[in-house]
Amino acid sequence: MAEETQKKNGADYGEQNIITLEWYEHIRRRSGMYIGRLGNGERQGDGIYVLLKEVIDNSVDEFSMGFGKRIDITIDEDKSVTVRDFGRGIPLGSVVDVTSKLNTGGKFDTEAFQKSVGMNGVGTKAVNALSSDFWVESFRDGQSSFAHYSRGILLDSGLRETTEKNGTVIRFVPDEQMFEGYSFHMDIVETMVKN
Repeated sequence: MAEETQKKNGADYGEQNIITLEWYEHIRRRSGMYIGRLGNGERQGDGIYVLLKEVIDNSVDEFSMGFGKRIDITIDEDKSVTVRDFGRGIPLGSVVDVTSKLNTGGKFDTEAFQKSVGMNGVGTKAVNALSSDFWVESFRDGQSSFAHYSRGILLDSGLRETTEKNGTVIRFVPDEQMFEGYSFHMDIVETMVKN
């Protein structure tokens, strides 16, 4: 009887209870650690705006260091967000790593990034893990490297030739499983971008 009570109360704690999560599973299960609250887009601090800010911050870092003179931000009716900068572009061999390996990024190197908004190697990975669809493509000197994910799981990646100008494009769709019934309010987006 006492043994049954212990199992019911969670006192039966053994090796079978130890769980190792993939990076994207941790972000999805403990999203508050990475983006604060989830929300549905009605309030300024809701998670969809944090995702947008994480992507824009990377482009702003390039811009503020003098790489690229323009950042294009598009939010479509299908709730997809596209951010295109014309900076240096992510090094082509690192596109998958910087979008799917926690604590990985160029911002730890102070020679490559003298100024940086984000510096912990997590931001873009959180966007990736919390998006039902995530596309990143880096353009550098006539070549591009792309990666396509769903909820942090890599679906496709590769290298190809391109005529695009140098820089990076990220397109993502926040996951309805995480942000139930969400929508972007353009007044909040505009204030955030201006800031």
